[in-house]
Amino acid sequence: MKRVFLDTNVLIDYLAHREPFFEEAAIIVSLAKHKKIRLYVASMSFAAASYILEKHYNNDLSIVKRVILKFMGWCRAVVIDERTIEEALASSFSDFEDGMQYVSAKRCKADVIVSRNTKDFVFSEIPCVEPHQFLEICLVN
Repeated sequence: MKRVFLDTNVLIDYLAHREPFFEEAAIIVSLAKHKKIRLYVASMSFAAASYILEKHYNNDLSIVKRVILKFMGWCRAVVIDERTIEEALASSFSDFEDGMQYVSAKRCKADVIVSRNTKDFVFSEIPCVEPHQFLEICLVN
């Protein structure tokens, strides 16, 4: 089963129903729901998503918690620890957050990173594709 690491932006696209990106993100999540792929998300991405979701749901924390908990049923959170931080700081990534995402993707042995900001992952040894590219690859296989 393909291990797919979702960047924060794609996670938020799905959880906040952010248009015009929601549909592709929803299809990717659907693949995980149907056990066609295994989804991974860095634990820190949930904090960023929570911030956006609180605004999206008018600060109704009960909805935010419910949305995130439901999503957690279809993915695995990759823990950020000291080693992750140290590796990200030592990496070639100019953006610390992107470095942490990349190290998290390596930790879960991701086959691919799905992000709308693929240019942020130019130093990645793991292929990084946009959601529409990932879906095209899935249709071929």
